[in-house]
Amino acid sequence: MRSGRIRIRRATTVAALAVVLVAGCSDNHQTAAPYQLSDNVQFSYRWSSTPGLGLDSDAAIVTRATIESAFIATIMRTTNKSDEGKFTYPGYTRAVAPVMTNAPGSLYSVWDAGTLDSWVPVHGTAYAYLVSVQKSSGDATAHTMDALACVWFNGLSVSLQPESFRSLFVLVPQAVRLKLRAPQDETPKLTALGHGPSRYPTTDVFGQWSVESVAVNSSWIQAKGVPYEDPCLGLPNNPVPPEQLNTTELTYYPKHLPALDPVPGWAATNAEPTKP
Repeated sequence: MRSGRIRIRRATTVAALAVVLVAGCSDNHQTAAPYQLSDNVQFSYRWSSTPGLGLDSDAAIVTRATIESAFIATIMRTTNKSDEGKFTYPGYTRAVAPVMTNAPGSLYSVWDAGTLDSWVPVHGTAYAYLVSVQKSSGDATAHTMDALACVWFNGLSVSLQPESFRSLFVLVPQAVRLKLRAPQDETPKLTALGHGPSRYPTTDVFGQWSVESVAVNSSWIQAKGVPYEDPCLGLPNNPVPPEQLNTTELTYYPKHLPALDPVPGWAATNAEPTKP
């Protein structure tokens, strides 16, 4: 009888321990909520590109995600290390953030939302043009790529006072140059993630890619008297509407500028990378 009681006690103890372990695992492995934009990001992106240059290659998708996330980081004022990852696209903190700084002339510095008077929602449409994506010179393995994109914020507006709507801050094209590092082996392609009806991705669209450097330049940030050949001027199929493109000063509007449908947009939540 005594040995029977011992077996019963042991079985009860093991069962109780199993319940505790299962409960602990379920608490620690809850499915994370899908990524969502902050309510302050009330704008979309419309991308176009040099004829023949697609927007859904892996390098183009990483370029788009980097630029879109970096701007979100600045307007949300999350460029401090302690705040990274709160609002940027999934994967940004791994793939891009390590090379981003607040140093003068950096992307975060040039797109400084501190020029706004308060922390407010941004409405409208940001326009971007992918000028080129090519293998870095001297890289025989093609593991690094150089990308050049032009970005306009002419189609964005904010409201600093009730019923007072005005353009954002930098109203000239920004030439953004990125050096990207591709995966060294075959990994699932990102193509299926890089187009769709959504204004933002809900999953990591950086894959195994990383960004080695980001630099921005424009006629606006050039010192007076310094010659500058702007790669963003005279582009064919410029995406910015003429009435906004020709506006280079702060402008006041009767209402917020509209957030147009994104182009090419991002995939719905059920999309997955394409197996090689």
